[in-house]
Amino acid sequence: IELVRDVSALFDRTRLLYLYPSALTDELVETILATGVPYFDLSLQHVSRPHLARMRRWGEGERFLDRIERIRGLDANATFRSSFILGYPGETEEDHDRLLAFLEEAQLDWAGFFLFSPEDGTHAVTLTDQVPRSLALERLQECGELQDGITAQRRDQLVGKRRVVLV
Repeated sequence: IELVRDVSALFDRTRLLYLYPSALTDELVETILATGVPYFDLSLQHVSRPHLARMRRWGEGERFLDRIERIRGLDANATFRSSFILGYPGETEEDHDRLLAFLEEAQLDWAGFFLFSPEDGTHAVTLTDQVPRSLALERLQECGELQDGITAQRRDQLVGKRRVVLV
């Protein structure tokens, strides 16, 4: 928080990338909003609590939605981006459905979707219940199509509004 404050005192724009939702405290949110760049790049990875537990990650969709809603309540111009992994071992249809419902409700400005990639020496490579690549690709395409529509709608809402941008 101190570093963000120090950097934003020196530069017109300060933007943090790849924020862990577990570290997104009220004080950090206020500090980010005070920079004048209300951009939240949240590393969510998924939203299903059981699936996140398999991934050894913190959080769950409802907590993420609550946080996003509170931030938008503080600054209507807050922008949200995240990334999600599809096809991580053990991912069920229920997990996937939770992710789709989350995307619809959260209305993120941008989201990236990536296929699970097994890496030697990682915990995930030892897990059973590997998701077939073809199924993971279907899920990725489904999420991408849904998010593309949401992103287009979010952009359409900016038509006619003035924004200071950096190119």
